[in-house]
Amino acid sequence: MWPFNNCEIRLLPHPGGKRFAFTIIDDTDMATLETVRPIYDYLHSLGLRTTKTVWVTGPKTPQAKPSDAGDTLEREEYAAYIRLARRRGFEIALHNVSSQSSTRGQIAAGIEKFRQIVGEYPGINVHHEKNRENLYFEFAQRGGYRPPSFRSTAFQRLNTMVRRNGHPPVFQNCGCCGEDSRSDYFWGDLCRTTIQYVRSNVFFQDLNTLRCNPLAPYTSIDTPYVNHWFDSSNGQDVRCFNSILNSRNIAALKRECGCSILYTHFGKGFSVGTDGRFDLNEETKSCLRAVAGDPDGWYVPVGEILDRLLAFQRVTVFPLPAGVALTNHNFFDIASVTLLAVPAQPYFDLDRRETIAADERGRIILPLLRAGTTTVLVRSQASRCVKPWYEERGSAWKLDLEAAARKLRVRWFENA
Repeated sequence: MWPFNNCEIRLLPHPGGKRFAFTIIDDTDMATLETVRPIYDYLHSLGLRTTKTVWVTGPKTPQAKPSDAGDTLEREEYAAYIRLARRRGFEIALHNVSSQSSTRGQIAAGIEKFRQIVGEYPGINVHHEKNRENLYFEFAQRGGYRPPSFRSTAFQRLNTMVRRNGHPPVFQNCGCCGEDSRSDYFWGDLCRTTIQYVRSNVFFQDLNTLRCNPLAPYTSIDTPYVNHWFDSSNGQDVRCFNSILNSRNIAALKRECGCSILYTHFGKGFSVGTDGRFDLNEETKSCLRAVAGDPDGWYVPVGEILDRLLAFQRVTVFPLPAGVALTNHNFFDIASVTLLAVPAQPYFDLDRRETIAADERGRIILPLLRAGTTTVLVRSQASRCVKPWYEERGSAWKLDLEAAARKLRVRWFENA
């Protein structure tokens, strides 16, 4: 049986015939130039373009905990390497402007300094720990838009009871008030006008992030200062990272045509130092080699993936008995659209009036889904049954004889 839930053609959000996506978002806690340079040099050598967060300025008081320490853009050598990473195709994002709480004025100045050093404003922010300027802390903790684990009401209720152990979850905002316009730490309006995506504090134990929340990136009327939220898979330190990025999970990600946004801290145990020289953990190297270099893989930074997913939220799929209808509700075209269909099966594009054949692996690449239009693909043999609404149906000979008779009658009356 064709495994698309009775739909012969499946739409994937990955471009150019890619069957899965993999990326990393790395928080800058405890990261220094010496410890992260071997990691990003290695990612670059593998063709993995990922997202790295940075702090713009250092703390004004001694760090309260180890995770507050690390290089900032105030260190010129580190800033120069960050610019090199950007030129190599890595995305540079924000982990708040500092490891310690920042007031509105400090945040505004930090964002502008980020632009001056990196060359563009940050498109992503990841909140650090419990900084006072964090936005909607309770909402971020609970992950407001995860789809239910089960579809039936009975199983949903049972799942809720098991998760809560009979007690409702308790969330605290920990004094975070970045959305409160009365606070010195308010910067919600700056976030809304500058930052496109904010990471939630929800971590999945599944490498396929999109399977856990296919609604990403998501919005909420309860969090108006955040344009879009996104979740991530859990690779917080070297142990978690190596554990989740195992061969079984990688195989499942590829088999499910999934999308992984793997969250980590490359400053936490990934680099091994000897005589002042640091190198990447050998097990991590092996894990990265296993996921990289696949011609079916789409390896781009988080922001690029989220932009694509956001566009596909306004694409609807209507299954047909021998094909599919795709409608692009966006105000812009979507290029290089990937479909999975019956291998080697020819399909007829009713819009372009041409036949497109799926390759031996069942892939079809549409050059363009045009804005505000519907693209219909049906099996070539079925296309003979598809006619415009105004075209009569029936035997061609019978219809032609009736048309000729009508013309003769008209001519007879004109000459009478």
